[in-house]
Parts: sequence; C-alpha cells; structure tokens
Amino acid sequence: MATPPPDPTPEAVARWFGSRFTRALDLAPLPAPALRFLSGPSLVCRTRLSFAGDSGSQTVDAWRLRFGEVFGPCKGGVRFHPGVDEANLTALAARILLKCAVNGLPHGGAAGGVAVDPRKLGAAGRVALARAYVTAYADLIGGDRDILSPDVGTDAGLMAVMSETLDALRRRFEPAAINGKPPGRGGVPGRHGATARGAFAVLDTLLENGTGPGPAALTGLTIAVQGFGAAGSTFAVEAARRGARIVAAADASACLHAAAGLPVDALVASKAGGRAFSTFDHPGVTVAARETVFTPQADWLVCAALGGAVDAPIAAALRCGLVVEIANGAVDDAGDAVLQTRGVTVVPDVVVNAGGITVSHFEWVVGRTGAPLTAEEVAARLDLRMRETARRLRETATAAGVPLTVAAQLLAIDRLHAALESRT
Repeated sequence: MATPPPDPTPEAVARWFGSRFTRALDLAPLPAPALRFLSGPSLVCRTRLSFAGDSGSQTVDAWRLRFGEVFGPCKGGVRFHPGVDEANLTALAARILLKCAVNGLPHGGAAGGVAVDPRKLGAAGRVALARAYVTAYADLIGGDRDILSPDVGTDAGLMAVMSETLDALRRRFEPAAINGKPPGRGGVPGRHGATARGAFAVLDTLLENGTGPGPAALTGLTIAVQGFGAAGSTFAVEAARRGARIVAAADASACLHAAAGLPVDALVASKAGGRAFSTFDHPGVTVAARETVFTPQADWLVCAALGGAVDAPIAAALRCGLVVEIANGAVDDAGDAVLQTRGVTVVPDVVVNAGGITVSHFEWVVGRTGAPLTAEEVAARLDLRMRETARRLRETATAAGVPLTVAAQLLAIDRLHAALESRT
C-alpha cells in the first residue's frame, strides 16, 4: 500500500504565498486539508507558440496557470515579458488568489504569460502573439472558468484582439471571458488608471484622522515613484494635484530627480509621445540611473514597476517612512524583514493595488448580465469597495497588533478558511 504524501507545512505553502502569509498562519493556523489545497497550482499548462513577428516567424514559451479555484472562476492577467517563467507565474497566481480573498471577489487566482520582449515585436507582432496565445488556450478560457485580463506588456487593445479571437473560435460572443477591453469593445469606463485610483481610496482611508472620508490633502508631502506606466503615472498626477512634490520618478531607462518637484504633466506628455526618461530635458531636472529612485529623502516610495524591486540592500538604504506596493510583490521577503525592523510602513499590494482587478470584476459582471455601468457608477463602486477593505485592514492590524502586511494575510486566511471548510 502506497504511503500517503505528508501534509504540507506552512513553510511549503509560503513558497508561493511568502513570509507574510507564514507570519499570519502563526496567528491563525489553517488545518492540513486547507494547507494541502494551497500548496500548489491546480492547473499548469505550458506550450510553445509560433507566430509571425515583424522580423519573421518566432517560437516562444507560453503558460497558463490556475491557483485556488475555491471562490469562483479563476481570474488573472496575461504577461508578455522576457522574465516570464513558471515559478513567477505560480507566485503571481497565488497572490491574485489572496487579493480576491482579501477584497471579497468571487474568483480564484490565475496567471499567464509569454517569455518575450514585446517591444521587439512591433505592433503587428504583438497582435499575432495575442491571437496565438488565445488560440492555444481557448479550451481553458471562459467567463465561468478562467478569465483573462491585461498585465505587464499587454493592454486594452490586445485584450480586444484576444476577445475577437476567442469569439471567432467559439462562433459566439463571450464578453465575460476576457476583461480589460476598451469601453467601445465591451469594456467598462474607468478601467485605465483604476489601480492608482483604488490605491488613493485605500490611502485616504488609512490616513483618516476623524474628519471623515474624503481625499486627503498631501501638501508638502514628498514622493518617489518607481515605474511610470498607467498606474505610476496616474498616481503621480493625482498626488501632485493634491499638493505633493514628486521628487523622483523612474522608468526602464532612467530616473529623474527634482527636489522642488518634477513637472508631472510634462512627464506624462513625454511618455505619451513614446519618449524615455533618459531623453527628458527640463530646467531643474537631473537625469540619473533608474536605481537612484530608491535613494532620495522622501516621505513615500511608490513601487509601480515589477515585483521584487525592494530587496534587503535596497530596504536598508531607503529614506522614506512609507512604501506603497502598487506592483505585485514589490517588496520581497528579505526586504520586508528589513523594513519591519526599521519601522517603515508597507501598504500591502493585495489591498492597495486591487483597484485594477476590482474594475475587471465589474467588467466580468457586465459581460455576464449585459447591464452597462457608467463611469460614475464604476468610480463610486470602486471607491466604496476599496474603502471598506481598507477599513477592515486597519481594524485587523490594530486588533491583532500586527503590521498592515500581516493584517491583509489574516483577512485572506479568514475567508479562505471559511470557503475551504465548506468543501466536501
């Protein structure tokens, strides 16, 4: 008789969920069946995609993973990036499961990607790759099974291409299967910039001082922004509008510094014109290596690029009091330990960056019901949900005497435990 496999340990589960989850398990242990369910993905599919790029035919590795089909159909992005591999996609799918648990969204975690640099493909190559990806995984995709959304290297236009491809393959419309589409192509208004807007709803709630809900004035606050895509640039614009000074901002090419505050509107216009920060020229602005975004004295550091940006050495060198994790996994486990020792507050990704997945959920609901939403309705619903989660986060952190990062995991564990306990 075969020996049954040993029950997974919290440390084995932490391989995908991180040290914050392990710390939360010390306070709220899960039974062995729940740990077993969380010990790895439920589905891993890898394939080789062939497509015609601008420079000829290419063959690349592609994946789709699901993690934790407990709340409902899985949901997650499609990432086009040269660093994509199975391990980081598995960790990303696990993080999305936690995000859905914390924010009360009826979805499991999923992630997909292609190991490719989309900047080298050209517009036609990116479209061809999007079509090839959906064609390869069409049997997995569906509004009641696995819902695709944009991620690093993909955007609303490519989501529209993927949706058209799936509809053609199925010979019917499936608007709920792929989210993040343009409003004119089945998307909901307000998706662009939703991550940053949701982040401000969370921060406003955490910063409330008894005066009641509302946008906090940030006059005099200094902020460094790592990453200047849709989330980072939208955050910078809103922060500057509220009176903050953006003293540093970095894209993939360089970091710009200005103690008096960067000209944010000019930066946004420059990026919209396809120009990198390394070419930006403006009085009072210094161009430096992109890593220097971590060095200035600033009240907040906003991480809006890729995960793992703040490791232990960077965490030790930061000169800020608060880190906002708009990027998934912006602070790695070693960096987290250092920041905790130093007393630096981290606003965790599974709460503060959930605006994007929340609005994608709204689009999924619209796709299933056919009942449209206005931009005002999307904004109001997003604000309400993000503020409610932030209030629960704050209350849990205070009651348990733990950092916000661990409090978020406690919220996730509570909902996961309730869902898994009901499974037969």
